Amino acid sequence: MKKVYADLTPLLSKPRTAKALADPSGFGSSSALASGTSVSARTDDSALRTSKAWEVAIGPGKSLPMQMFMAWMSGTSVSIFSILITGMILMSPVRAILGVNQTFAPLLRAKGARVDVSMQKLVFVAINVAGVLFGIYRLSIMGLLPTTSSDWLAFIPPKQYLEYSS
Repeated sequence: MKKVYADLTPLLSKPRTAKALADPSGFGSSSALASGTSVSARTDDSALRTSKAWEVAIGPGKSLPMQMFMAWMSGTSVSIFSILITGMILMSPVRAILGVNQTFAPLLRAKGARVDVSMQKLVFVAINVAGVLFGIYRLSIMGLLPTTSSDWLAFIPPKQYLEYSS
């Protein structure tokens, strides 16, 4: 049987100096970092916060397909489970619309340049309004909204007959 042998002593015997090693990618000397990065750091921070604001704004739209699937699975009959699912579908967007400022507050409290998130807030509210509209549609499918004339019979005065025949 043949033995494999690797002699590593030449590699270990060379003294390594800090200057012989190259800096890792993305890492530069401290003098390069100190000069001129304050403006670009603010712009990067602003761009990062704007990107995060868009992620927060589109977040409720990612839950709409799951809510639609849950509504489909619960059926259209009036049962406790389908009413609870529909209530959840209605209440979560309403709570999100009422708390839109608290949702975006962490992005505005950070140090640095202020970021305008009015467009992101508008998209956030629009997506949540779509969720409320889906909840109302769901109530209509279940027959819980008074949408036909027979739902309002209690408020229609009875017909007055002019003549009776016996």
